[in-house]
Amino acid sequence: MAEENAEEYDKAAETSDPRESVDVFFSAFNQRKESVEKGLASALEKKDTLEQTFIKEHLDSLALELSAMEKLVADSSYFLPAYDVRSSQTAVLGLKEELASASTELLPKKKFSFRNKAAKKQPISVVAADSTTGGLRDGTHNIERNWETQNPRGASSESNSASSPSKEGSVAVQAANNRECIQGKQNSVFVRDSQVLGAELTLSDLKNCRVYLKGRLTTLYIHRLRNCQIFAGPVTGSVFIDDVEGSTLVLASHQIRIHSTKATDFYLRVRSRPIVEYTTNVRFAPYAFSYPGLQEDLIASNLAEETGLWEKVDDFRWLRAAQSPNWSSLPVEERIPVEDGTDIQGLGCDES
Repeated sequence: MAEENAEEYDKAAETSDPRESVDVFFSAFNQRKESVEKGLASALEKKDTLEQTFIKEHLDSLALELSAMEKLVADSSYFLPAYDVRSSQTAVLGLKEELASASTELLPKKKFSFRNKAAKKQPISVVAADSTTGGLRDGTHNIERNWETQNPRGASSESNSASSPSKEGSVAVQAANNRECIQGKQNSVFVRDSQVLGAELTLSDLKNCRVYLKGRLTTLYIHRLRNCQIFAGPVTGSVFIDDVEGSTLVLASHQIRIHSTKATDFYLRVRSRPIVEYTTNVRFAPYAFSYPGLQEDLIASNLAEETGLWEKVDDFRWLRAAQSPNWSSLPVEERIPVEDGTDIQGLGCDES
């Protein structure tokens, strides 16, 4: 039934007016949402009677259904009202958290390390609060916040570890379990090597930190950053940013959504127009990060082409035909040089 509704949505999106497409979208989206909710409830209710093989297959199907929901929202964001996009994304994030929690409960738990085994622990490098690194600027005023997003601080500590999958294990369930999280840190450098690919990552509540993400991710969530620098390899899905101030973010992704952010510079490689909302005094420039293997990662993520969309920003809170005053292109003379992440030393994600 959910697949039929999704097909109906695809056809209607091409032939119907936006109001009809919104109705069809929610019909398909809610069908999938109900299917995932019932599937999770059934698995937890019968956990003592189900075999491990069946549980893996069942969670795999739910993870794929969630991926379909996320794609449905992304594909529909061009005609959906901004509030509906946000509420749908929040619903998907909530279900992903429930799936990760259920996977941890239903599947055997083993410690999962994200460090490069060949690397030795390096001393922590410190970024001072009064850093003068190019691109960092202080914000000067508060902005309105009414976007309800996931709260990484409320997540279980088990979200930092995952089940070690067997060879026949599900790739989709592995991705759901492998969500990394760096949160609540100050004056530190974090380096994520490219050994573990396809994971989701959350960066939250960081102050005066530098984060280097060398390798591919499926989704990146960024919340509550102050005076930070983030350098990321390609994200094959979306980057969701909320409440960032006085920072520099270098990102490559198919979709980037920025909310409640101010006094921050973005260096982007994107395949769709960046979206800002409740955001002021942000500036945009081309992607500026390098590391060994980056070009191969960009090609594999379909992000090798420079589209020029980094300066085609949509401000959802500015409906006039004139240029939005909330964002601008970063002058060439003020841009940071390309950051070389080859020999950067810092903490691994599993040490956060």
